[in-house]
Parts: sequence; C-alpha cells; structure tokens
Amino acid sequence: MSDPFENVNNEVYLDKIKQFFYKYRVLIIGAFILLFLIIVGLMLLNNAKKKEIDKISNYYTQILSIIDNDPERAKKELKKLSKLSNRDYKNLSNLLVFKLQFQNNEFSESLKTLKEVERNIKENSHLNKIIKYYYAQVAMEQDIKEDFEKFTKDLLSFGGMWTLLAHELRGHLYFSKSDYNNALKNFNKIIQNQQATTAIRNRALEMIDNINLYYDKDS
Repeated sequence: MSDPFENVNNEVYLDKIKQFFYKYRVLIIGAFILLFLIIVGLMLLNNAKKKEIDKISNYYTQILSIIDNDPERAKKELKKLSKLSNRDYKNLSNLLVFKLQFQNNEFSESLKTLKEVERNIKENSHLNKIIKYYYAQVAMEQDIKEDFEKFTKDLLSFGGMWTLLAHELRGHLYFSKSDYNNALKNFNKIIQNQQATTAIRNRALEMIDNINLYYDKDS
C-alpha cells in the first residue's frame, strides 16, 4: 500500500511550486524570453560574421590572383583590406603590402608596414617569427649590421626552419661582401641539416655553385 503521508507531501510540494510560479511568473517568463532572444541573437551574429569572413576571404583570394600581374592594383586593394576590423586579414594584407614594397626597394615604407603589423599582434603570435625574418631582410638590404645580427640571432634561437633561414640570410650577406669563406660555411650548414626542405637545400646548392665561380677554396 502507498503511504498516504507521502502523497500529501507530494501535493504540498507541487502546490508550493505552483505558488512560486504564479508569484514570479512574469520574471520566469521574461527570463525564458530573454534566454531565447540571446540564443537567437548569437546564432544571427555568428551567421553574419561567417558571411563577412567569407566575403573578405573571397576578396583576399581575388587580390592574390592579381598580385603577380598587377602588383600596384593589388597593393591598393590590400591597403583597403588592411583598414577593415578583421585583425587576421589586416595583418595578412599588411604583410603582403610589405612584400610588394620590399620588392620595389621601398624600404622605409616597408618598415612602417612591418611595425604596424607588430603593433596589431600578440606577443606570442606565430607572426612574430615571420616579422623577425622580414626585419632581417630589410636590415640586410640597408646594410644595417647591428639590426641584421640582432634579428638573425633571434631566428637562430627559434630553431628548426628559422635557423636555416637565418643561415641563408647570412650566407647572402657574406656573399654580397665577397666574404666567400663565411658564405660557404652558412650555405653548407643548410645542406648538412636533415630538416632542410628540398627548396631551401636547392637554393643553398645554387649559391655554393655561384660562390665557386668567384672563390678558389684552395688559394
């Protein structure tokens, strides 16, 4: 047999819930409506962001398609893209603007662009390593020895592929100064490294062949 006291307790408990609901029904219904609106709002916001990202992505792809054939137009479009609020595309756009400026020997302007990217990224961003590499390139072209040493040392400290890129930059610098012995040392470090990709190893071998045209190792 069921316990009559238990049935009474259940009814009392249900009655309390009903009283609570009737007392605070406006607040409870309001809270549910607010929660529903928040969920719908977040869904709409995410969809809007996705559409915006897709639109920017397509725009970015179109710029990449003209960057070789029409670099000046690409540079103008990239500068437009860099003014948008999307931080990732802003940084990527500015890095491409840097490359175009660097290729045109616009070193002062390219440094300004790099510094702008540096201001927009976090300290632990993977882009920091790329920026160090680009700074080293500019320092080499401008023959700023102190900066070049600083940034290539940073690259060496990163290890892996960045170390190989540092040796490549140093090899080119020594070659430009006719210091063929040190140039060979750096390029040989690349081809002796098992982590070297085919591309960077082939570039190093090509430079070693060029050096051998100017430098007699046995002299």
